[in-house]
Amino acid sequence: MLAAAGSSIGLGNIWKFPYETGLHGGGTFLLVYIPCALLVAFPLMMAEVLIGRYGRGNPIHGIRHIAKQEHLSSLWPVIGWFGLISSFLIFSFYSVVASWILFYIMQSAMGSFVGVPAEIVQHSYGALLRNSDQMMLWHTVFVLMVVVVLTRGVRSGLERALRIIMPCFIALLIWLCVYASQVGDFDQALHFLASYDLAAIDAELVVSAMAQALFSLSVGIGALVMFGAYMRDERSIASAASWVMVFDTVFALLMALMIFSIVFAFGMDADSGAGLIFETLPVAFSQMTEYSVVWSTLFFTLLLAASLTSAFALLEPIIAALTQGMNISRRLAAWLVGACAWAGGMVTVYSFNDLKFSFYYFGEQQSNGVFDVLNIVATHVMMPLGALLIALFAGWRIHHGETKSLLAMRVEVAYRLWRFCTRILAPIVLCAVLVMVLFFPA
Repeated sequence: MLAAAGSSIGLGNIWKFPYETGLHGGGTFLLVYIPCALLVAFPLMMAEVLIGRYGRGNPIHGIRHIAKQEHLSSLWPVIGWFGLISSFLIFSFYSVVASWILFYIMQSAMGSFVGVPAEIVQHSYGALLRNSDQMMLWHTVFVLMVVVVLTRGVRSGLERALRIIMPCFIALLIWLCVYASQVGDFDQALHFLASYDLAAIDAELVVSAMAQALFSLSVGIGALVMFGAYMRDERSIASAASWVMVFDTVFALLMALMIFSIVFAFGMDADSGAGLIFETLPVAFSQMTEYSVVWSTLFFTLLLAASLTSAFALLEPIIAALTQGMNISRRLAAWLVGACAWAGGMVTVYSFNDLKFSFYYFGEQQSNGVFDVLNIVATHVMMPLGALLIALFAGWRIHHGETKSLLAMRVEVAYRLWRFCTRILAPIVLCAVLVMVLFFPA
């Protein structure tokens, strides 16, 4: 359960959720995001874990096994391929964001933010994006860290690390929220997250909210299928998924509350985009009168740990598929996948400089080239499409007696609600999102 929570509680909550919330008006975004998470992403999360427990394998082999058991078409394993491709595309830009964290760990340890005016601290993010060599170095280090852990497997590598990482990160996040309430504008942050404007809800906001819900819970990329395959039979799917959902939502809201408290206290822009967390938190640490170096370094170190957990989940299904499909050792598969992921990330590194270009998406200019393209294609197209296929497979093709037995939900109404959301509601919403993205992006 910690591994599944760790895959969800990563940069999706800590980096992407706050900046998406800031871009789309705080409470207005939450008004759409929360129903998307509860009624679409959460039921599909349970569906993915269910598929993993039934298939007992990586997304491709597991779904192939289920298709044989249920006498279904041999084309259904395409769901697994969609998940693997989505995971790889996401990792190609995710690893670059994680490399920024490594840079900030170094800067924090050196005391670069101590006693420095807020304006200069903010500009350090822009300076990093202009330094491709610096990003290339830290990107390489991050990929190596991910591969080394994944060569050891889920139980001996990933779960062992998470038993230490997650409690430490939870404790530090709570402490930072308390600190932000003292030095930041807590009341304005609460107002920002609680106020909404119904007239501001448009197609782009709905697409972003749905994509964020799927991204935050790791739905549609095959990671949850893997955790379902590894999960012990006595563990309730509904219970485990519920705890992960609670952890995920609480983390995201606490992070947003902390960041916006600092944003409003120091007169920053809430809609500054992807660099929001890297422009605000160093400012908060720079204002500390004592132990600034310690707290700043500790936070970014644990932030790195949280990003690693999601990175593990992105590459684990690909490694498992290679291990089973090509009959090679796990160690070799991990290094092969890591090398390809490193090469994909290098393209993203240079998208902020040498390969930079701009385009318009839903009327907004996107200026980070390949980084923005990968973000849109992976989270706005591939993940919703993968989630739609999961909904159709689990809701319509697996016999309802099998799903009821695997979920083992004690309350009949709860199972009926899950079945309605998976079979009817989720496909309708996801189809609407895909239509908006593919046919009305301007």
